[in-house]
Amino acid sequence: MFTFIHAADIHLDSPLRGLSRYESAPVDAIRNACRRSFENLVDLAIEEKVAFVLLAGDLYDGDWKDYSTGIFFSRQMGRLDRHNIKVFSVSGNHDTANRMTKSLDTPSNMKILSSKRVETVVLDELGVAIHGQSFSSQHVDENLAAGFCPPHSGFFNIGLLHTSLDGREGHANYAPCTLDDLHAKNYHYWALGHVHKQEIVCEEPWVVFPGCIQGRHIRETGAKGCVLVSVDDTAVSDIRKVALDVLRWSVCEVDVTDTETETEIWEIIRKNLETEREAAEDRPLALRIRLRGATKLSDKLAAYPDRLAHQLKALGAEIAGDELWIEKVENITTGKLDLESALAGDSAVGRLLQEILSITDGSSNIDGLNDKIAELRQKIPDTGGPGSPLDLDDEDTIDRLVDEAKHMLIGRLLTVGGEK
Repeated sequence: MFTFIHAADIHLDSPLRGLSRYESAPVDAIRNACRRSFENLVDLAIEEKVAFVLLAGDLYDGDWKDYSTGIFFSRQMGRLDRHNIKVFSVSGNHDTANRMTKSLDTPSNMKILSSKRVETVVLDELGVAIHGQSFSSQHVDENLAAGFCPPHSGFFNIGLLHTSLDGREGHANYAPCTLDDLHAKNYHYWALGHVHKQEIVCEEPWVVFPGCIQGRHIRETGAKGCVLVSVDDTAVSDIRKVALDVLRWSVCEVDVTDTETETEIWEIIRKNLETEREAAEDRPLALRIRLRGATKLSDKLAAYPDRLAHQLKALGAEIAGDELWIEKVENITTGKLDLESALAGDSAVGRLLQEILSITDGSSNIDGLNDKIAELRQKIPDTGGPGSPLDLDDEDTIDRLVDEAKHMLIGRLLTVGGEK
C-alpha cells in the first residue's frame, strides 16, 4: 500500500486579483499566497510520507519576473528530496509561456515528461507506471490522450494530462478529449489538470481534476487544494480532498426580502458574514456581498453605492479585522411598494389591487372559474384524485389554489420590477 499526491494549476507567484489595488486590503494575506499554498503542499507530502507527487500542469503562471520564483521552487523540491519523495510533472499551457525555466536545471528529484511524445516512467518498487505528455506550445488543440500507450500489465497505471476534457466553463479548450478516450486506455487513475474547480469526474476508472491550490480571484471560490490518493493492490482504496489555500474567496448571497428597516438589513448581513467567516476555516476571507430580494428599502440602498460599500467593509472589519475583506458589493435588490400606499392612490396598480382584494374567500363568486378549471382538466387529465393537492374535484382544493394565486398576484404587483 502507498499514497501519492495529485495536484495541478499551482500558478506559482501569480498575483491575487481584485484586492491589491485597495489601500486597506489584507496585504500580508495576499502577498505570496501561491507560494505559501505550495509550501502547504510540500508539508503535506512530508507529513503523509507519500511515495511521490504528481503535478498535472501549470506549475508556473507564464514567465517569471525574476529568478526568485525558480529558486523558491528548487528550495521546496529540495525539502521533498531530503525525504526521498519524487515529483512527476507535465507542462501545461502557462508553463510553455515561461522562457526562464530553460535557464535552470530541473531539480534532481523531479521528472518533467516529454512534450514530443507520450513518455512512461516505471516505478518497479511500487508497481506503478506513470504515462504522460507535456504541452509543446501554449495552444494545444489536438487530442493528446488518444496517443497514450497501453497499460503495463500487473502495474497500477496512471495517466498524467493537462486537458479541458470535453470542455469546462471558464477554461480554454486545450488538449480536448472525451471520457471514452480515457476509458479506452484501461488505466487505473487519470491525474488531470487545467480546470481550477475540483471535480471527481469518474470513479471507474478514477478521473480527477484536483483544482488549483489557491484561489486567485472571485471566480475561484471555496476550498482549494489537492487530493491524497491511497492505493492498495493496484486499486484506489481512498481519495481524500485536502485544502491548501491560505486565503479563501467567497460570494455571499444576502436575501433582504420584506425587510422594513436598515437595522434589520444590517443584522441579516452581520449573520451572513459570521457564517461565511466560520466556513473559511480560520483563513483570511475575501468576500463579495450580493444583496438580493424585494424590499421597500431598495432605492435607499441604491442611492449611495459607495457609502453602502464602505459601511459593509467597516462591518467586515468590525467582525474579523484583517481576516475578512469585502472585495465588492453588488446590490440587485428590487423595490417593493407598501400595500396601504399603493391602495391610497388612483393608479392602475392600486385599482387592480382593489379588484384582487375584493375577491371574497371561496371560489363560487369568480366568473368564468369553472370554465378555466375545465380547460385545466383537459391539459392535466390526471390530477391525482382524492387527497391530492391538485384534486380539482375538491372544493377546498380550489379555494386553496385561488387564495394562493391571490397572494401571489398581490406580491408581484407590490414588487417594482420584481424578480421572476
